[in-house]
Amino acid sequence: MQEQNTNWQMKELARKWQEGTINEAEKELFNQWYHSFDDTPIEAITTENPAQLKTRLYNNIIQREEIPLPRTWFSKNISYIYAAAAMTLIFSIAGYSFYSRNNVQQKEQAARLAKNTILPGSNKAVLTLADGSDVILDQTSNGILGSQGNVSIKKSIDGKVSYEAAQNNTYTGNAIAYNKIATPRGGQYQVDLADGTKVWLNAASTLKFPVTFSKAQRVVELTGEAYFEVNPEPVAGNRKVRIPFLVKTRNQVVEVLGTHFNVNAYDDEPDIKTTLLKGSVRVVQSAARQSVLLKPGQQSAVAGNIAVADVDASQAIEWQKGYFLFDNETVESMMRKISRWYNIEVEFKGNIRYRKFAGKISKFGNIVQILQVMEKTQVIHFEIEGRRVIVMP
Repeated sequence: MQEQNTNWQMKELARKWQEGTINEAEKELFNQWYHSFDDTPIEAITTENPAQLKTRLYNNIIQREEIPLPRTWFSKNISYIYAAAAMTLIFSIAGYSFYSRNNVQQKEQAARLAKNTILPGSNKAVLTLADGSDVILDQTSNGILGSQGNVSIKKSIDGKVSYEAAQNNTYTGNAIAYNKIATPRGGQYQVDLADGTKVWLNAASTLKFPVTFSKAQRVVELTGEAYFEVNPEPVAGNRKVRIPFLVKTRNQVVEVLGTHFNVNAYDDEPDIKTTLLKGSVRVVQSAARQSVLLKPGQQSAVAGNIAVADVDASQAIEWQKGYFLFDNETVESMMRKISRWYNIEVEFKGNIRYRKFAGKISKFGNIVQILQVMEKTQVIHFEIEGRRVIVMP
């Protein structure tokens, strides 16, 4: 009975902490209770300050104790989030690593998964030229791949293909020829277009683009996900001009001049997300011709209508920097990202796909490393059968 009363009291204090109404005496009591059960050493390997860590730990306590949070914090289909785990918070190379002292069960889990090896994706893509011929970039020597008109195509050692126009001339007046670069599941690649625009393609993505652009506008077509750094003033007719740059996806067009932005337009995602890091872009919903102008730090989501939210825009390109970043994200959404990069099939068993997690981890390790970290939460488990990963409570 005393333990039940203590748990009830601590839940009340946790709620007060979350609401910002806790006083110093209550905060000290909460601290004592927290340290009475937390035997988990924490190794800080980033610059996150103690106050930020403490806030996140207390949020985890709320989840651990199954304290209901306001419905509006989460999906309309989920009233509460129950992360019944000691460390659901952050599993991160650039964040914090949590190590449990309950080694027996974790060693068994680690041994079970470690028998499997599924390696991460790498720099690989297929370049389709205007004549329909394919160049498998990861099987092709570095150097000049060929030329089209006044544009030479080069492949570098760092996973990049570049289009370089003679005298840096974006427009020649000739008929426009189109190329296409496609990454498979488990692939990524960078392409530098003839106008100086840089594009990074995520796994299972395709970019169709002209070898040289017209004077009126620069148009590319995207499926999947890509990060763009658009050259605001390409050279046309031996002079620099401002030519609009358009990214077409299903049901959306992004109109820009010079800017940095990310577009996530996978067919298996519920909406198309455009995140602006620098400059300005106009997002147009194609069917209804509804449009919004984004400012840096904003993200649009297009399903039917356009919704705009303020975000940490840098998080949208963590994939381009080599990380998976999950921000209060469902297991189902997380596994979509993991499956594209590791080229695996995912099967769900039990009521697990809508659990939510937060974390950041390198995407360049064996998939087992990621799954083992997630299993430390004790609320999610995995089995690997060939290239199929089974996700279970």
